[in-house]
Amino acid sequence: MKKIVRLAVFLVLASLVFFAGSNQATMDVSASGVSQVKLKMAGQYAPDHSTTVLQYKFKEIVEAESKGEIEITIYPANQLGDYTQVYEELRRGTIDMGTISVPSQFDQRLDITYLHYLAMNYKEAEKIYARGSEMFKIMEELHGVLGVKFLGFNVEGFGILGLAKKPDNLKDPTKPKNILLRVPPMAVFKITADDEGFQTISVPFAELYTALQTGVADGWSGGPAMVNYLQFGDVIKYAVICNNFFENTSYLMSQEVWNSLSEKHQKIIADAVVEISKESLKVAEENDKIYPEKLKEKGIEVIYFNDEELKVWADHCRKVTWPKLEERLTKEFIDRLLSDY
Repeated sequence: MKKIVRLAVFLVLASLVFFAGSNQATMDVSASGVSQVKLKMAGQYAPDHSTTVLQYKFKEIVEAESKGEIEITIYPANQLGDYTQVYEELRRGTIDMGTISVPSQFDQRLDITYLHYLAMNYKEAEKIYARGSEMFKIMEELHGVLGVKFLGFNVEGFGILGLAKKPDNLKDPTKPKNILLRVPPMAVFKITADDEGFQTISVPFAELYTALQTGVADGWSGGPAMVNYLQFGDVIKYAVICNNFFENTSYLMSQEVWNSLSEKHQKIIADAVVEISKESLKVAEENDKIYPEKLKEKGIEVIYFNDEELKVWADHCRKVTWPKLEERLTKEFIDRLLSDY
């Protein structure tokens, strides 16, 4: 009997060691005999950024719903590496979770989340970026092939143009703008800006402030009003509220780690992401109201597009630019997104 008991204890311990060693998630057994999962979660923003604040709210929800069976430690401000490094570690299973921007070096189709004028307002965005939408399903497919579990979006606001000088023909997307516009090194940004009459330049984000200050670039596309206010409010003179794209990060988990969780724990985490994703929409919409007013207070001229003007830009982008992106993003995916309208 003693041998049987010792064998049973050995098998239990061996299985725990196996699971703890096979992925980054640490699995402990508490004094009460309940298994506890410990997850490391990467973040890319400062501790007081709205996205990081929501990460901590996610942590609270998961730990409360699991009654302490899941414990999450958050590492904000790129403590575990920048988003490209974190994504690679998620693929390897050496980082458990992250709320990060999605790099496209492994699959260029991942850039589709930044396709311009997918949505023109928050009512449309709420549908397009919700769980069960075509965008959600596409992300599940693409990340899944790469060994990463896609859980949902954290939305951060509509993109605007931050400019150091006022362009010509601003509200006509078919005419030249006499503006050298900095865009991220992504086809969805460059081709769209080219088609709207801008000349484009790619400057590393870390050098953007100096580029705007010295005239290397006349303006930039790639961030919502909050970022323009917090980081570039001293070097831009115009803020164009054109809702050209939807800034977002993603809640991601190592597929290996996800598979190691019980169905109960998987549901708790997935449901918490749904709740936080909806909350991020509310926060982003509020920020998109607050920060243009803050830009005005700094003496920056804020130029709004009304619904009709937005539609002109959106129609132009969808008819002229989207077909050019089909080779990169695929016609199939673009057609699936259109089916959500």
